[in-house]
Amino acid sequence: MQKLKEHLFCAFKNDYKFLLVLSLPALALCVFGLHQLGTLTPGTAAAALGAKLFCEFLFLGTLLSICQLIGIKNRWFMAGLSFLYYLALTADMVLLWYFKERFGAKYLQTMEGGDYAFLTDWRVITYFLLLVAFCVFSSRGFVPAKRLVAARRLVYCAAGLFVLWISNPLALLPSPHDFYAKYLLPPSPVYTLRAVLAKPLKPIIGKPSPQSQELAKQYNIWNAKNTGIGKQYKRVVLIAAESFSVKYLHRFNPKIPPQASQEIDALFEAYPSTALRHVTLSTLYGLSVIFTSHPYVKLAYENAYPVSFVRMLKERGYHTAFLRGANEKYMDENVLFEQAGFEEVIGSNFFETQPAYAPFVDWWGLLDRKLFQYAAEYLQTHKDEPVFLTLLTVDSHVPLGRSDYLGETYEEIDAPFYDTPTMPRAFARLGQDVKHFLQDLQRRGLWDEDTLILLTADHPAYPDTPTNALFSPHPAKYDDLPFVVLTKTPLKQKIDPDALVSQLDIAPTVLDLLNIEPPQAFFGHSLFADEPRSIFDIKEDYAVITTSKGVQIVPLNSSKAQDKALLEMMTTFPQP
Repeated sequence: MQKLKEHLFCAFKNDYKFLLVLSLPALALCVFGLHQLGTLTPGTAAAALGAKLFCEFLFLGTLLSICQLIGIKNRWFMAGLSFLYYLALTADMVLLWYFKERFGAKYLQTMEGGDYAFLTDWRVITYFLLLVAFCVFSSRGFVPAKRLVAARRLVYCAAGLFVLWISNPLALLPSPHDFYAKYLLPPSPVYTLRAVLAKPLKPIIGKPSPQSQELAKQYNIWNAKNTGIGKQYKRVVLIAAESFSVKYLHRFNPKIPPQASQEIDALFEAYPSTALRHVTLSTLYGLSVIFTSHPYVKLAYENAYPVSFVRMLKERGYHTAFLRGANEKYMDENVLFEQAGFEEVIGSNFFETQPAYAPFVDWWGLLDRKLFQYAAEYLQTHKDEPVFLTLLTVDSHVPLGRSDYLGETYEEIDAPFYDTPTMPRAFARLGQDVKHFLQDLQRRGLWDEDTLILLTADHPAYPDTPTNALFSPHPAKYDDLPFVVLTKTPLKQKIDPDALVSQLDIAPTVLDLLNIEPPQAFFGHSLFADEPRSIFDIKEDYAVITTSKGVQIVPLNSSKAQDKALLEMMTTFPQP
């Protein structure tokens, strides 16, 4: 034992301070992650920080030993490597802040086509300068070591990581703290690389296995039914407002000025409405869940949407079109949405070729007011045939919403945060645009008994800066999505305000309202149906299943038999 201590001392005596300093930023990530995931308690923090420090120290010790074994002696080179390392950690922090998930493979594809003007913001530049200063300062502790010492340290670090892997003390924490603490344990580059290299799950398209069918009964899925509320509407419009959360409505958040959300609040009062739990955190994922009522959207769009209510409408004679303010080719969504059943996918590339609309294409795309105008004109053009439109707005895109409304006038809100570009101001103007759209349809004779309009969102908006004061404290309910059913003739049935409802319920609700029999594959139910529900929220590498009985977390790489059975059910697209 004495010799082991001496060997350990010799292996780390010149570098332990250097490794400890380098490990500190990861502790900040751990605490912030626990906070974002709603599991930060004194006990969880103490256990997680202890394990995180141990893991990060050993992992960085491994990297340091490898660098020294291959002969790297320049401390400036080490500072550069440290900077790259902390860029990966920064990505983790940003994604935890925005999506409440870590940096994973599915977000890599969203980097293309993004607006990176924020990199010139003085706050971002200051952050990177501080990061550079930290790396330069910490590199002063770098001491080149002999290869024998580096090899010995490498063995000790690898052994320590192996022990931590096979007997992780965080497993002793109560659920779900045990999972989230372990989830934040791997160093950022390891987590990201593992996500990129993870073996993809394969969809099961066809008849479910007997085991999946039994589980489906337990979770009450694959059995959506119509309630008799529907009729054959001629015009169906689904408005998916970009990043719209109920926290921007006075009805749900009293800190929002009544005037700022009066238009949408009035719709909640006048029509069947509710707040939906979200199960996605990006546009492609959110819309895919809306179209399919299936939680595993990656498998849906990678396999040409085995189920989609849009395609069902197309097969029944509806002319289907997807209208958006942003670039229709972003992330190949024009191709994907055509596979989902849309005959036309129209976006900013098209509008730039139209003289009446080109002057209003700026920032992320076409001004929302003009998108609504084009939708009304489109409905007018196709007034003699059944039409289904999906409208995806853009003016409320994060981080601050549109800054220049290109000469269009809006009623200003006399309240803090509404006199400059902010998300609250963007949603106040969205409400005015929706009201303007309904009035436009009325003038054109299109707002009648044959028209059905659904107002919801593609996904919630998480970041609240610089308007935190409007949302603090921030209950989980604030991240729910608005959902309103607008019809000229009032619907007799109501939506249970206390039901456990989610985005998974949109597709069966649309088909219920149109009196079209839903397919077996839906995970949700019509919002007008009195049914127990299960919400499946599939993250990058784990799933959260919520029922009236509680919350269950299932790692996507779990080796447990019961988890594998659940994963099989969640990857199944039942077909007749």
